[in-house]
Amino acid sequence: MGRPRPPARIRTAAAALAALALTGAAGCAGSLPDAGEGAVVTFAVTRASGGNMAGIIEDFNEANPDAKVRLVHLAADADAQRTAMVQDLQARTGRYDVLYTDAVWTAEFAARGWLEPLDAERFAGSDILPAAAETGMYRGRLYAAPFATGTGMLYYRSDLVEDPPTTWEELIEGCPIAEAEGMDCYAGQLSRYEGLTVNATEAIASAGGEIIDERGRVVVDSAEARAGLGFLVDGLREGRIPRAALTYMEDESRLAFQRGELLFMRNWAFAWPAMQEPGPESEVQGRFDAVPLPGDGGPGTGTLGGNNLALSAYSGHKEEALRFIEYLQSESVQRDWMAETNTPTSWASNYGDEELMAGAPHLVRQYAALQSVQPRPVSPRYNDVTNAVQRHVHAALTGEKSVDEAVTDLQEELETAVEGVAGP
Repeated sequence: MGRPRPPARIRTAAAALAALALTGAAGCAGSLPDAGEGAVVTFAVTRASGGNMAGIIEDFNEANPDAKVRLVHLAADADAQRTAMVQDLQARTGRYDVLYTDAVWTAEFAARGWLEPLDAERFAGSDILPAAAETGMYRGRLYAAPFATGTGMLYYRSDLVEDPPTTWEELIEGCPIAEAEGMDCYAGQLSRYEGLTVNATEAIASAGGEIIDERGRVVVDSAEARAGLGFLVDGLREGRIPRAALTYMEDESRLAFQRGELLFMRNWAFAWPAMQEPGPESEVQGRFDAVPLPGDGGPGTGTLGGNNLALSAYSGHKEEALRFIEYLQSESVQRDWMAETNTPTSWASNYGDEELMAGAPHLVRQYAALQSVQPRPVSPRYNDVTNAVQRHVHAALTGEKSVDEAVTDLQEELETAVEGVAGP
């Protein structure tokens, strides 16, 4: 995958916003050429992708006039994105040739025969981070080319904490600093949504446990899972985690940290550039840093996030679509994306680019964290799985169930949910 490809132009944030404005307010409005203007490939992507996707596609279209791409923006909400894609895939219309999929949708979409298998050497070879490549795999085959990636990090106030914690015990020992400063100690994303599944998976993995193992077996009923969930439950009960965190999604927790209300915060890489912007919106600009998550008795384990590039099994333009996926996944395009968004992508060598990393030092720590990660539970019935995790974990956090009851009940429900779809 090291062969030369056309470069992507870096555009300013203002130009990116202007390009998005041209797409209109509708959830599925398109931009760039339509079929009547020579478009061959249709690319369905979320409005929340972050970078200047329209500009990248303009570059591709200029270099590939026989395979022009039309961009269709789906809603920013992940559930709405999935619904739009599922409706098209179920109908087998092939309206969307290339799909910008959430990393956790691979198993479900592949198991239903909706995705075209991809050449693993071409799209997930040695140039791609192994952890990112894994999110595109299902039962030993590649179904989605990794693009954006990332894992949870521990943000901390570097002006107040000299040595960031590597264990939960060290994090707890730092909480008196928060109390002395009139702030809360720690928060992640504990509202009842997908972020809760992420936080629960990370806590359980950071204690050495799993929810579903690599063979598809439900293994959450364990001492390790109880310890992981117990870390969150005890934090709420003992006041280390504010009750407000039960309503926090990514932006709410970022804003709390940004306003100087938290000493420690779990969040993704996207939070860094927003909090480093100078001005009255950030009380912590220049006074925070990020490190890999702490765990139970040692370094913790983040879970994988990100988005992949999948080819619809019903596309009528597969050769052109594959050419576009290869371009979008290329080293130069991913480098430009990282430089523009300050968020991690899947091309490994970019993390060794000194100039690029100098402008985004948090990505150096992100790269280190990506060497030890665990995916969210992998299952063709992921929606059933995540809903069960959210329901039982939330019940434990709010005191409706004990940790033991929540773990026992989750094991029972998940066994029913994934029955008959475990791996070989």
